Amino acid sequence: MQAGLLTDLISFTRPESVRNSMGGHSETWLRVSDKRASVRFKSGGRKEVNSEPINTNVVTITIRYCKDITEKMRITYEGRKYRILSINRDRRQQSTVIEAEAINE
Repeated sequence: MQAGLLTDLISFTRPESVRNSMGGHSETWLRVSDKRASVRFKSGGRKEVNSEPINTNVVTITIRYCKDITEKMRITYEGRKYRILSINRDRRQQSTVIEAEAINE
């Protein structure tokens, strides 16, 4: 892995269930860590769901080898949030390759 290729800054957040004063549960997202990464566009498309157009955007993110990342986390990059689809840890290259899809909120 060449460190000079990691030019983008991303942050990882994880869900946490919080109990409110009325006893109900709500989900909040806590920032876990910030990492240097290489973010590359993989695919995109446009489809209609319930007569509403939705743009899909899938990116490939490469970071240094890290065991703390899970599929339950989210990634924030340039103001957009991404859902992690898959994680491929490559110990030989000392890198972690993540496939992520943009979340339409």
